[in-house]
Amino acid sequence: MRETTRSAVDQRAIAAGIERILRRAVDDGTLPSAVCAVAVRGQRWPVIAVGDAVRCGEDGAQLPPASRPAAGPDTFYDLASITKILTALTALTLVEAGLLDLDRPLAHWLAEYRSAGRESATLRQLLTHTAGLPPTWGGWRKALEAGMPFDRAALLADLLTVPLTEASGARFEYSCVGYNTVMALAERATGQRWRDLVEAKVLSRLPGGLNFAPAPEECAATELMPELGRGLVRGSVHDEAAWSLGGACGNAGLFGTAAGLLNLGEALRTGLTDFLTPETAAHMWCDQLPNSLSAARTAAGPAFGHGLGLRIGETSWMGSSGRHARGHTGFTGTSLLVDRHAELTVVLLTNRVHPHRAGPDLQLLRRAVAGKVYASLPGATPERPAARWADS
Repeated sequence: MRETTRSAVDQRAIAAGIERILRRAVDDGTLPSAVCAVAVRGQRWPVIAVGDAVRCGEDGAQLPPASRPAAGPDTFYDLASITKILTALTALTLVEAGLLDLDRPLAHWLAEYRSAGRESATLRQLLTHTAGLPPTWGGWRKALEAGMPFDRAALLADLLTVPLTEASGARFEYSCVGYNTVMALAERATGQRWRDLVEAKVLSRLPGGLNFAPAPEECAATELMPELGRGLVRGSVHDEAAWSLGGACGNAGLFGTAAGLLNLGEALRTGLTDFLTPETAAHMWCDQLPNSLSAARTAAGPAFGHGLGLRIGETSWMGSSGRHARGHTGFTGTSLLVDRHAELTVVLLTNRVHPHRAGPDLQLLRRAVAGKVYASLPGATPERPAARWADS
């Protein structure tokens, strides 16, 4: 009983420390709102929510405090590139079904990859950012500047012609283009819409709190984009490429509550048993770069590992205790950290791009929050956070 009581006290103290850190970030204008959800050894802590889901109006001016919808545990946030985890998971369900293959050249399904030096690119390389594709694709902008309505089929056709910047397997380069190519590949192989595939293969097997089309009034606002004719973006995907392609995409498009993303994190931590066989699920958890890069990996690889859809031990935001952790971040200010070794999952959702994307990088804030959770473990050595996020 004494140990249980002490653990409960420790949990409350750690959670209070996280709330102080997040409230400081809101109060000093780093971000409008933040919601944090944590599970340690399967025990879920109360969700922490601070700040305003919407702070500014359509003119970019701050709303009166009484008119600002507060962020809460049920607020949906644009998860941005955390969507890539769902993309990898969906693709792996198709691999298990025999519809795709990790190492067969994409040219088997995509005629567009049968020339121009792209013949050897594979799905494994797309999912580890080693296929040689560039980070971004500007086809959506060409259509917008021409005053043409977005035509998804035409835009995908343009996406599939994007030339490689490196030979496949030559080096790691983070690529949203690669993950949207996974989407196009899956649609080509199955004849089904990407949104339908993700919903059937993944979202329908999770308890809830993740979807592609939440009600706008349930969402935290992101950026003000009058130059794109979008106004204040709320409940519509922030990423421009995903927006042009209909919202539900391989690189972005997913929205989630903190508890909803925690459900995904806990599924990852416990082995994805409701989705994949252990052998296939291991491709997400284990470093795939040795299988995706050429022998020049030492010079060409990143300073962290990469499973299919998951970063491994990216301590710049996972913290020094996160050497065994997996996860992903999102441009809008989101992150998911999962650590089987420490038996914990940490979700941090913010709308740091509201009303503009020129806000500060959140790596040190993410690291400070993760460090607090790791500090709750028996025998943990507390990490000294950057002075700005020290809990004092």
